[in-house]
Formats: sequence, structure tokens, C-alpha cells
Amino acid sequence: LYCKKNVKFASLKPKTQESPFQNPWPLWAQLILVCWRFTWIIFCSWTPKFLNPWRILILKLFGAKISGIPFVHGSVRIHIPWHLTLHHRACLGEKVVAYSLGEIEVHEDATVAQESYLCTGTHNFDFSNLQLITKKITIKKKAFLGVRSMILPGIVVGESSIVGAQAVVTKNVKPHSVVVGNPARLLKESGFQN
Repeated sequence: LYCKKNVKFASLKPKTQESPFQNPWPLWAQLILVCWRFTWIIFCSWTPKFLNPWRILILKLFGAKISGIPFVHGSVRIHIPWHLTLHHRACLGEKVVAYSLGEIEVHEDATVAQESYLCTGTHNFDFSNLQLITKKITIKKKAFLGVRSMILPGIVVGESSIVGAQAVVTKNVKPHSVVVGNPARLLKESGFQN
């Protein structure tokens, strides 16, 4: 089933909803997602850090795009695994939520710290059907997202930038900068270099 649908995984987009209560995903995707959730809970959620290669293997089996050796904590919650791209030494820390209704890409050496929330989905509030809208989140090389930070749909966090703890990022973060607060604002240029 995975091999047959793999091509569709990369381009899965929400279908047009007639009401806010209609599921925006096709039936085949919903069934695979049920299998995914059970698989992660049973085989990965309890595993210690050193079993990271096992978790990476499971992610690959469900269509995640992995290069090199990233780290994914067992307590991470990934909504749609085939929308996730992880590069070498990318890190998803303890209890991170990758709400990957749209694509999420975490580049090399980037860190997403504990309990951060990467949210790729929102709704069109101008219409009564509240159509689901998805936009890709990109975390560039060597960026660091602090504890409980929240990244909203469509955001690019620039290379070697730092997002402060509990910051809510509503606009793109420039490379080599430090942002803090809600909404996140520029605090200073980062001294963190390559």
C-alpha cells in the first residue's frame, strides 16, 4: 500500500470542503494515518534515545523524506509523516508537535527544542466551510527553536537564527537573527555563525 501511494504522498493537498465538519483528506489517506498513529504509539513512542535509528526507519516506511542521520525523540507527535523532510543532524526534541498538514522541512543541524509546535494548517475564515489551508514551514540550516516556541504556517526560519523560548513566530525570521516574544520580534543579530 505504501509503495503504491508513495507518489501521491508528496503532493497530498486538502480537498475542497462543503462544511467545516467534512474531513479534508481522501479515504485512503485517512486509513494510512490511522495505521501510522497506531504504529508510532506501539513501536516508537516509548523507545529510549538510543533507538533513534528504529524511529527513523519507521518514519521512512511511512514516507518521511530523510537524509543523513537526524534525531527524532520518541515523544514527538507527527501528524502526516510523508509531509516531513529531515536533513542530517536535524533534531526534533522531546514532545515536539509537527502538525504537518502541509510540508515541514528541517535542514541540517537545525534544532527544534522541547514542546515546540510547528503548525502548517489554518482555515479560510472568510467562508462558512472554513476550508483548510496548508503552507510549508522551513527551518533552515543551524537554526535553533527554543522551548515551546510556535511556528505558524508558511514561515521560513532563516539559517543560524534563534527563536526564543515560547516565542510565537508570525513572520519569516531573517538569517543570523534572534527573535523573542508573542508575536516574535527581532531582539538582535545573532552572534551564532557557521
